[in-house]
Amino acid sequence: MNGINYLIILRIMISLNSYAKLNIGLEILDEREDGFHDISTIITKIDLSDQIYFDLSDENKVIQKGIKEKNNIVYKVLMYMLEKYNSRQKVNINIIKNIPYSSGMGGGSSNAAVAIEGINQILSLNLDSKEKFDIGLSFGSDIPFFLSNSTAKVTGRGDKISFIKSPNMKNIVIFHPKYELLNKTQKVFKNNSIFTDGKNQKKILNEINNNIKIKGPIFNGLEKSALDIFENLDNIKKKLISLGANNLSMTGAGPTFYSIQNSLHEADTLKKIVDNSNLNLLTINTRIL
Repeated sequence: MNGINYLIILRIMISLNSYAKLNIGLEILDEREDGFHDISTIITKIDLSDQIYFDLSDENKVIQKGIKEKNNIVYKVLMYMLEKYNSRQKVNINIIKNIPYSSGMGGGSSNAAVAIEGINQILSLNLDSKEKFDIGLSFGSDIPFFLSNSTAKVTGRGDKISFIKSPNMKNIVIFHPKYELLNKTQKVFKNNSIFTDGKNQKKILNEINNNIKIKGPIFNGLEKSALDIFENLDNIKKKLISLGANNLSMTGAGPTFYSIQNSLHEADTLKKIVDNSNLNLLTINTRIL
């Protein structure tokens, strides 16, 4: 072209969904000598997700509104993987949040798991499942789940994962009280005094295996502790029940509750009723993946 050389630079970008989760019940079986707890829970991914973008850059950077970069677990994962695999390339990561912070829906752990996969792809590391699993476990007990399929039975400290069929529960309304509590999960676990034998989870697993419709409320051994830790959460729960959410279950260490509805119409109706109340809640209609 008229003696002019044109240099075309192709910028490679990867975009991945980082899905939230719900606990279909949770039991705390025992305290462990390593400071963790033995648990039994069934976890399923839902269609609520953050969006995470990865591209090669001239500096390592993690952009996420509302959190300091060096406090971000994704930044820690990035630095760890760059050092572990002796990479001289630099990665820019941009996280668009939709999963509420500190909600019991696994947003941070999901982001960390997706970061492992995204960094693996953008740097062409070709890591196998065990390598990614081990990296995830070094940052958090429930991160390996988010590297897996959509539903799993999780035991041990959260590191023993058995894939199972998806539960029969379609129309779900999430109610997230807008709390911010530093080190929430650790505080709720530390305050817990309820230990059970796993029978509740065995019952849920049997219902899933037999395609029985899952109904709430579903037992969560951390609920009492969360109701003690979060100011006014008990009153919020009672108010939700009075508005028609009479089958509330708590996910994770809270404070988020969810209600399983029979149809999309019922879910929409319940969401509208709660949205029009005086409760300061984020309400979300969702479905399992």
